[in-house]
Amino acid sequence: MLYIVTALYIEAKPLISLFNLKKDNTYTKFQVFSNENIKLIISGTGKIKSATALTYLISNKDIKENEYIINIGFIASSNNNSQLGDIVYISKIQNAYSDTTFYPEIIYKHNFLEGSLTTFDKIIDNKIENIEYIDMEAYGFFQTASIFFKKDKIIILKIISDILKENVKDRILFDFEDDNLFNESYKKIYDFLLKFVNIPTDSRNNFNNNEQDLIKKVLENLKLSDTMTYELFNILKYLKIKYGNIDILKKYENIEINSKVQGKKIFEEIKEFSKLNNKVEIEKKSLENKNHNLFNNRFSHIYVEKKILNNKNTLEILSKFKDVKIIEIENYKEVFSSNNQDFHLQKLGQKLILASNKANMIYEGAVVCESFENDNFYYTSSIINCVYDCEYCYLQGVYSSGNIVIFVDIEKVFEEVEELYNKLKTLYLCISYDTDLLAIENICGFSEKWYYFIEDKKDLKIELRTKSGNIDKFLNLKPLDNFIVAFTLSPENLALKNEKYTASFKNRVKAIKELQEKGWKVRICIDPLIYSDNFEENYGQMIEYLFNEIDKEKVIDVSIGVFRISKEYLKKMRNQNQNSEILYYPFECIDGVYTYSNKTKSYMINFIKEQFLKYIDEKKIYI
Repeated sequence: MLYIVTALYIEAKPLISLFNLKKDNTYTKFQVFSNENIKLIISGTGKIKSATALTYLISNKDIKENEYIINIGFIASSNNNSQLGDIVYISKIQNAYSDTTFYPEIIYKHNFLEGSLTTFDKIIDNKIENIEYIDMEAYGFFQTASIFFKKDKIIILKIISDILKENVKDRILFDFEDDNLFNESYKKIYDFLLKFVNIPTDSRNNFNNNEQDLIKKVLENLKLSDTMTYELFNILKYLKIKYGNIDILKKYENIEINSKVQGKKIFEEIKEFSKLNNKVEIEKKSLENKNHNLFNNRFSHIYVEKKILNNKNTLEILSKFKDVKIIEIENYKEVFSSNNQDFHLQKLGQKLILASNKANMIYEGAVVCESFENDNFYYTSSIINCVYDCEYCYLQGVYSSGNIVIFVDIEKVFEEVEELYNKLKTLYLCISYDTDLLAIENICGFSEKWYYFIEDKKDLKIELRTKSGNIDKFLNLKPLDNFIVAFTLSPENLALKNEKYTASFKNRVKAIKELQEKGWKVRICIDPLIYSDNFEENYGQMIEYLFNEIDKEKVIDVSIGVFRISKEYLKKMRNQNQNSEILYYPFECIDGVYTYSNKTKSYMINFIKEQFLKYIDEKKIYI
């Protein structure tokens, strides 16, 4: 369903005609026109009326994942280059009477102008300095829409009907009696909106009516606790994703349960079934395959904090991009931390946000991370989020946004590190913690900057962890004893399927080999281990291939870890990726952390360890 809000009938009339909408008399407070795919409401002028009409339109509606809300109407322009009939896709909304600013998601491809819109409470007759476009509704519309809709499902399209000049007498205003003046503009909007009508949702993991009845009947029989009921639903989602059905439940449809103990026993049977019967492979339908041409290219838009517009690193980064839209912001959180964002959708049209440094960019190393027997273990994070999209990555549980933030003042981080290093005398620092720094090296050059920073600091050791094969720069640098490049590896089929955009397994191995030959210290990380079909074969072949290609003597050490994630993060990750076989695996929850059962975990680790012991000494293996 497409919901459309216009202020005036004259703004709605062409859309009513193009979409063949009919008057909907079930609505009595506002004029509404609709068909089976679209509902359009005429709100009247002003941001309060727009917000009220929107709320009225969707009241008592269950908003679906594939439903959009659109604001269409006329605007005045203060841009001297404007022409009547130009269409503007609004990328920034300000209120003339407050400091709050909204940034609509600019994720979809289009051929319109883009610009900043300021909402006033009255008609403006002459040009205002530093104001690009003017209306009376958008601020109230967006503020209200963002309560009910995901940010990417809110679109504001405006048609220039009024060109303001410094002198009122020079103002250019379209003739409201000419119904045909903007026909071409509305046809373009119509063609654009057609892309959002009846977009299918992937319902493979949604239970049909019969399945819902079956679940209800079985739950009534089993008499499970709230916790087990919640876990059972997640197990059933896993089975639905993997097999396309939950037929296992039919076995228990008519069974009589006489006690909670018996119900718990059956629950454990279902849980065990989901773990053991791991034989059916599914073909996943990714979102980008549904409508590949719908989304903007990665980094089509770059948000930049005003205070660092002239920073040398900002200018260096921006020089790498041609034909991008730069949007000025006050604070990166206005964009990155806003509500109702879709992490995975943003990955398809990822935006770049350039920001000034936060206070205190150095953190003590997490207890769940390996220090490799180094004292004074710390990490730093100058970039939030990653260009890669690994299905199991914890970042999707940490952050609401899939966009990338670069804190450009890397030199200030160096100052913090140097102060800490001088105090402690030795330091072990991980520099690629909330991102893959090497993957984004061509944009920011931070890895090379770290290289030169530690070049004369022999007791300051850094680890750069990566799934990238982007090592050309390092092949031309002299290796440092205190610079470790750590490659995270996964079996080839897992990497292809679940580690989107990363270098292939074989390309990572090639990069390891080349760095070893140049004298670089290289670490191997098998973390996280993911249990899957043919686990032994996949990981066994991976390790065999690895050591057939690289020099086992030059591997400084190996790190092994199984998938583990906090309860809160996993819940969020499952909501963000409801078709993930990995995430919906029936894990055990121990002390608020979800991972494999102790039995499965021990088996996985021991198997991997045994494979490594064929090639390297046990003292080099960290678990």
